[in-house]
Amino acid sequence: MTPHRILLATDLPFWRRSTGAEQRIASLVDFLSQLGYRIRVFFLCPATESNQDESKITEEDQEIICRQKLDIEFQRSSDPPRQIHQKFGWHLKAIKHRFGTKQTEHHQSSRKQHTSQDANNPTGFSTTLADYRWPWAIKAFQDSINSFAPDSIIIEYVKLSYLLEALNASQRKQIHCLLDTHDVLHLRNKQFQERGLVHWINISREEETQAVQLFDTILAIQDEEALVFRDLAPERNVLVCGHAPSRIKHPLKYRETSEILTVGYLASANASNLQSFTNFIKQSWNPISEQCEIRLVIAGLICHEISQSFPDLFQEHNNISSLGCVSELADFYHQIDVAINPVEFGTGLKIKNCEAVFFGKPLVTTTIGMKGFPAGSGESLIICDSPEDWVNCLVEIAQTPSKRSSLQNAAAKLSQTGFSDQEVYSELNNALSRKK
Repeated sequence: MTPHRILLATDLPFWRRSTGAEQRIASLVDFLSQLGYRIRVFFLCPATESNQDESKITEEDQEIICRQKLDIEFQRSSDPPRQIHQKFGWHLKAIKHRFGTKQTEHHQSSRKQHTSQDANNPTGFSTTLADYRWPWAIKAFQDSINSFAPDSIIIEYVKLSYLLEALNASQRKQIHCLLDTHDVLHLRNKQFQERGLVHWINISREEETQAVQLFDTILAIQDEEALVFRDLAPERNVLVCGHAPSRIKHPLKYRETSEILTVGYLASANASNLQSFTNFIKQSWNPISEQCEIRLVIAGLICHEISQSFPDLFQEHNNISSLGCVSELADFYHQIDVAINPVEFGTGLKIKNCEAVFFGKPLVTTTIGMKGFPAGSGESLIICDSPEDWVNCLVEIAQTPSKRSSLQNAAAKLSQTGFSDQEVYSELNNALSRKK
């Protein structure tokens, strides 16, 4: 029997697993591959690859891809068509697109609002759907469809929805087209704007509605967002497909109880994470540190953002340390007793929170951070929505060994049951198994 073939399109180097979005895509690919689906990745190399070191596909990337046995088809904006008669038109379109992008960046650079880089936007400027529309990509995707003959296509984020223009009428009727949303982007954009921040993409409700309606199936990352997408696209099939962290290579190791409580914060670099973390430090950290023995370990891309925006932070707080990016999540979680995420706003599912649960760590987060978690997820998850809540909670955990022990036992239990592959991906697997 011929395996079901899935062509997955993305511009995120998910094999690195350095951000929540990359972890999400990597876990999805892992699970579908294990079920026997044949997956080919259509990877759009960043347009800035020539001058952004962090965007380059390195030898280390190639080694990881080979080790994970990923089938990735790299597509670059610097690679014109082979046919001589197509090259001239390709170059004209590329020059026009780059000129328009430069004009947009010049306008954005004059704005006073603060923004941070993230995996979706390495330039650090707000973009629009048009900025992701590369003329050469549609033809490249068309060639990939013709050569791979997929049964299904999964597009990561609405920013790449234009790639469906590569399908002819016959293919569009036969191929199941799915959109993996990650977030309701127009709502996330609005939340950033209300706080004077620039979101990585400036998108309206109308634009997102038009994009999602191009697909047969829409994958929402949590129940609440599924309701929004059903409202945006009532005639489309909307499924909930959350996040199940990839299986770890070695058994979980549990830390010995120490007099000093070690809390950890793992995050990617974006304005939401930076603002939430710095507010936590300014409002809560000194009162906590004055009352108990505690230390904070930070990891992930947020470390660079913090050092750039607040260069004196680590000198002012000798009980805060930075690990930077970690190659294995276990290297971070084995060093901490409790995971924290003082997130104040945002949409989607907080991938870092799912991972904390998976690694058997008690989690202290906000009501926003708990969105997407099922009710009654466990006694190891604590909600703090004010500076006073954070102070009281962490001081109690640090000063009360029995409290810390009960939290850790509950976390260990939850790690065995929460976010299983079968539970998270069952709706998607059923949808893919059905013929269009």
